[in-house]
Amino acid sequence: MTAVARHVRIRAKPGGGEALRRGLLEVADALGDAAGCELYVVNRMSHEPDVIWVTEQWQGQEALDAALASEAARERIPGLRELVADGGIERIDLEPVGGVGYPVGETGCAIVNLDEVEDMAPRFGLGDTGEARFARARLQAQGVGLSLQRVRPGVRSSFGHWHSRDEEIYVVLAGSGRIAVDDAVHEIKRLDAIRVAPASVRAFEAGPEGLEILATGTHHAGDAHMHPGFWPD
Repeated sequence: MTAVARHVRIRAKPGGGEALRRGLLEVADALGDAAGCELYVVNRMSHEPDVIWVTEQWQGQEALDAALASEAARERIPGLRELVADGGIERIDLEPVGGVGYPVGETGCAIVNLDEVEDMAPRFGLGDTGEARFARARLQAQGVGLSLQRVRPGVRSSFGHWHSRDEEIYVVLAGSGRIAVDDAVHEIKRLDAIRVAPASVRAFEAGPEGLEILATGTHHAGDAHMHPGFWPD
C-alpha cells in the first residue's frame, strides 16, 4: 500500500474563516478513529484569517476514499462547502517518502529488559525519590516513549511535568498510591491505566508499599516541561 498525502488550501467567504476552522476541526475529531488516517491538521494563515490549510496523510488512497464516503463526511461536507468562496479550493497531492516521525519500510525488533536500563534518578539527584528507567533509545523507538518508574513507599514526586504535544498512558504494575492531574488527586492501584492529556500537569505519590508504573506515549524531542513542587493539595 502506497501512502498518500495532500495539502488543501481553502478560502472561505469573507468573514467565514472562523466558522470554516471550527467545522474542519470537527472533521478532524471525527477522523480520530478512521482507518488509515495518519495525520489531519488544520492550519490558519496568520495574516489571512479567511484562508485555511489542511494537511492530511493516509496509509493509502483506499483509506482516504473510504473516509470521504463515510456517513460522517456526507453529513459535514455540504455545510462546509457553503462556507467556501467560489473557486476557493486548491489541492496539492503528495506521496510521503520519509522523514522525522515517519519511518518507511523498517523491519525487525528490539528486546530490552527494563531492569537493565540505566536508572536516571540518581544522576539528577532524585535517587531518594525512586527510580526512572527510560527505554526508548535502547529500543530504538522513534515516535514512542517507554519508561519504568518506581516511587519509594510514602514518597511524593518532587516535581510535576506536562507536554506540549505528547499524550501519555501510565499502567500501575505494583503497589498503590495517588496521581495528581491539574487540580484533582486520584487514588490508583495495581493494573489501573491512566491516560493524561498533553497539557495537564501530573505527579505521583506512593502508598505504603511503593508504586511501580510503566509509562508510555508518543515522543517528540524536547516536549516535556517541568513543574517543580507541583501538588494540588
